[in-house]
Amino acid sequence: MSTNRIAILIFFSYSFANNSITNDKENCLICHEIPYLSLQEEDGGFRSFVVNADNYSHSIHRNVSCQNCHNDISTFPHQENINAVDCAQICHISRPFGENLFSHSAQFEKHQNSIHGFDPTQTVSKNLEKPTCKYCHSNTVIEGPSEKRQIDSNHCNSCHDGAGVDNLIVHLDLHIEHRSAQNSKKIVELCSSCHSNYSKMEQFDINRTQVEGFERQFHGKALNRGLDSVANCADCHTNHFVLNSKDSLSSIHSSNIVNTCSGNNMCHLNPTLEFTKAGVHSVPTQENYPILFYVEWGFIILTAGVMALLFTHILLDLIRYFVDKRRVRL
Repeated sequence: MSTNRIAILIFFSYSFANNSITNDKENCLICHEIPYLSLQEEDGGFRSFVVNADNYSHSIHRNVSCQNCHNDISTFPHQENINAVDCAQICHISRPFGENLFSHSAQFEKHQNSIHGFDPTQTVSKNLEKPTCKYCHSNTVIEGPSEKRQIDSNHCNSCHDGAGVDNLIVHLDLHIEHRSAQNSKKIVELCSSCHSNYSKMEQFDINRTQVEGFERQFHGKALNRGLDSVANCADCHTNHFVLNSKDSLSSIHSSNIVNTCSGNNMCHLNPTLEFTKAGVHSVPTQENYPILFYVEWGFIILTAGVMALLFTHILLDLIRYFVDKRRVRL
């Protein structure tokens, strides 16, 4: 196909495309909004390069230009070997009220130093099983700041230079309200997608009953009943700096667990160290929690026994009622 034909094809495809992105300085959408733009892989599959402009314009990254993240692309047509996007690179928009560029390098560093980060002492296959940034974070579609936040934004603009203030308010709107960015149930579902996988947890020598135990205990039961303010995985284990409970820097280490349990006004007030020893992930057995195991079964037997006696009493009372009624008729 000639160069002129390619240019015409691109022009008409771009003309009919729904270009909703306002921050497309490099005009990447001229090509990347073409439907079915893809490349056939060696295994026979197809890799799509289509960008949904409307979704992107409502995403958390809508103010970030393409080349801020794909900064190794400088020619057109693009070179064959394109580097994967590095979430730790300094590639984002300027910080509001400052000249420094924003990046996720601090969060990336915490992730790398956590149990989810790359460990050179472990095998390649084990490291590949660990969650990366994009496994947990999607380019979430948002509708912009709430009416309340918009009012706050206008108030801020009365004193501060408007450049960057609106973006800051939008960013804060995702986090300032408790779990507005992602509710507790979705966070638990995300963590459970790995931790409920017995074969995956077994190779890391991690307790395979964590998810089941969470669902059986008070946090999980409250969450399943619709109480979103209950503690989720990230509230206790943090979102990026997740460490083994034996590590002194861990949020669930015995020296830090009290502060973790009283971390915000929606958690426990003045918890004691003894209080924090409650098994929030436990599946009671005769070996690990014998007292809890027998108390649980005691309550089950007691409840079943009381209900059985109640239904027996009701049944006998009904029998007596019909017998007496029959005698009256006779």
